[in-house]
Amino acid sequence: MKSIKFALLGLSISLVACQSANKTDQNKTDSISNLTSVTMQPVDERFLIVAGRSVGEITLGEDMEQVGIKLGRPNAGDAAMGKAWGIWYSDDSTGKHPNEIAVYSSYRDTSMLIKDVKEIRITSNKFKTQDGLATGITLEDTKLKFPSIKKLSSYLNEDKDTVTVYDAQKDGIGFEFLKGKSISLTVHRANTSVNATYLTLHPEWKLIE
Repeated sequence: MKSIKFALLGLSISLVACQSANKTDQNKTDSISNLTSVTMQPVDERFLIVAGRSVGEITLGEDMEQVGIKLGRPNAGDAAMGKAWGIWYSDDSTGKHPNEIAVYSSYRDTSMLIKDVKEIRITSNKFKTQDGLATGITLEDTKLKFPSIKKLSSYLNEDKDTVTVYDAQKDGIGFEFLKGKSISLTVHRANTSVNATYLTLHPEWKLIE
């Protein structure tokens, strides 16, 4: 009789232990799920960067007339031979260099009737990829997201600081780095170099390599 009681007691303890372990595992799973849901929250489409496709509401290949309707008249820019950069500054920018969105465009075809978007460059860290990549991130962290990234060139900017241009050409996204962190992201067509433009966005920069 005693052996039966001990057996039942042992069985009860085992069941309690299993239930406790299951609750612990469930709590761990719930914690991981909660963490994942926090870190992978969808980015507002108005600020979403999609390499090789779009930045916010502006899309590669989009008619520049539509861009003008969305962004208004550019604050600055440069144009020659049917190609142009249009630059819009952010109203909430502070400091010496305001945040900007710059759009490079050229004629869509030989009819020379429509100019469309070829590149989109942003400096604000409000814009980010779905997995959280934005300006202000180190080169090492950028390489984790875009392993194919390669250095293209280096410049001295107007402040005599060295700016280095990198490009993940096959993905369609380029970067400028200053003092170890990215200061801009440029979305362009996949398998096309970010430097494949007739005009230079920063003519005042001096090429050093």
